[in-house]
Amino acid sequence: MTTLHLSRFSEMPLVGAVMTPFPYFVRPDDPIETVRDLMARHDIRHVPVHDGKEPVGVISDLEMAADPPGRRAQDVMLPEPYVVGIGTSLAEVAREMGKRRCGAALVVRHGKLAGILSVTDACRLLADALEDSFRDDGDHAA
Repeated sequence: MTTLHLSRFSEMPLVGAVMTPFPYFVRPDDPIETVRDLMARHDIRHVPVHDGKEPVGVISDLEMAADPPGRRAQDVMLPEPYVVGIGTSLAEVAREMGKRRCGAALVVRHGKLAGILSVTDACRLLADALEDSFRDDGDHAA
């Protein structure tokens, strides 16, 4: 995974610059086993549900933990996911994710799924920003 330091931006970055592009996704009628396999194979915690036209839901590892086999993605997805345009500011997306307490924002370009920004992605960006802002000079004397 490439580290993206926010200090490289002279202006507020747009979510499109920091999202994970071309995310894996499932269809509403895909079996839960397909979702579970996708998450395990790619070590991801959020999977968008796409109906062929637009994102219609998202499934997190939390929904998968308690779900019995034999169900479909549409049975466990969180409907009405947080969807943002690719040109939305990163601050706006992060603020709204916190407000909604959601684990991922689905990013669209012209209505088509273009990427995903997860809480994990946001935490990595925050850690990089903190390290850039508070470099350790080695002097830890009180």
